[in-house]
Parts: sequence; structure tokens; C-alpha cells
Amino acid sequence: MSEVLLQIDNLTTGYGASQVLFGVSLRVQTGQCVSLQGRNGMGKSTTIRALMGMLPAWQGQILWRGQPMHGQSPHVIAQKGIGLVPEGRQVFPNLTVWENLVATARAGSSAQSWTLERVFDLFPKLAQRRSHFGNQLSGGEQQMLAIGRALMTNPDLLVLDEATEGLSPLLRQEIWQSLALLKQQGISILVTDKNLKQLLELCDHHVILQKGQVVWSGDSESLIADPALRQRYLAA
Repeated sequence: MSEVLLQIDNLTTGYGASQVLFGVSLRVQTGQCVSLQGRNGMGKSTTIRALMGMLPAWQGQILWRGQPMHGQSPHVIAQKGIGLVPEGRQVFPNLTVWENLVATARAGSSAQSWTLERVFDLFPKLAQRRSHFGNQLSGGEQQMLAIGRALMTNPDLLVLDEATEGLSPLLRQEIWQSLALLKQQGISILVTDKNLKQLLELCDHHVILQKGQVVWSGDSESLIADPALRQRYLAA
């Protein structure tokens, strides 16, 4: 059986006095891709921020390989093996592509560890622009760099908040193809995005949030078979 890497149970949190999440639960197993879906403002990014230690858990728990992780600082959480590709990419604008990739690199323990060469093989455009600064890259190139930077930490779980937001259709397709390849290589993925079609193709399991609560979870086949559900919770 697959190991449960990440387990979030009854997570409640928010900002200041404003509560955003009301008992969110989800899990990600080894090798699994899970999507976190819902309209804007429903709690997807807040869930990720709490997972990464950027927000405190008011109630509930976050477990990594069965051990409590809530309350730990973001850098400790990252060192456990969770690589974040944040919304807005947040590459270092005044560092080169090469410097962005090595700045937070963490050595892996296997022959399949992520190195500069592997990242450049996955994203040849980055190899061509290795001497360019982060602020000289296009949006798509910055997203490739953000993914590459996360991979250089050799994560067991890759977390992407708005994986293809603001990208052209062609660049979106490149990102989805890269994520499919990463999944084939055994990397677990937790992803948010607005492209339902691609999420249904990529992910094994889906969790839908509505006003900070989980209103549905299930596999792609079940979500495809229920257009009323998609219209109610996901339609623009």
C-alpha cells in the first residue's frame, strides 16, 4: 500500500480575527497527484499557506509521514521534503537562472536526485537562459524556474499554487506536460489551478473547497460524471 505522505485533519485557520478555513481535511499518498479546487477566495491558497507554516493552525493537525508538522517554521517544513511553487512564482529577480536554482538546493539521497542537469533536461529553455536574471524571463520561463527551484530541494511532495496562472495556452501546455512527467517519475503532487480539464487528466484525486470547507472529494471519473457538481462549485 502507498504511504500517506501528507495528512491534514480538520484544519481551521485564518487571518487576524477573520476565519477562512473551517475544518479542512485532505491527504496525499506517495506517487499520487491531488488537486485542490474551488472558486477564487474559497481557501485554496490559505490551505497551502498553513501547510507550509506561513499561517498557524488554530485547530486540527497537519501530519507529515504520520508526524505532527503544524507549528513548525517554513524552512523546517521545506527541509522535510515539501517543495513549494508559490502563486506569482516569486523568483529572485536579481539572481540569474543558475543562481535561483542553486540558492535553495538540497542534496538528494538517491541516484535520481535532482541536479542542475536534470532541471535543464526538463526545461531546456532554462538552460538557454541560465545567465539571464529572473526579471528578464517571461512569465512561462519564470514558472519553469520556480518549479525547477522547488525540484532542486529534492522534494517528496511538490506543491503548486496556481500552476499555470497568467500563462499563454502554449506555455500552459508545456507546464502540464512537465507535471505529467514528474508524476510518472514518482513525485507526489498537490496542485491548485483553474484548468479543470488538465487537472482531471493529471490528478488521481480532487478536493473541492467552498467557503473554507471541503464540500466534495473523489476521483476524476466521479467528477467527470457529475456536471451539476462542477457547475455548482467550479463554474465561473
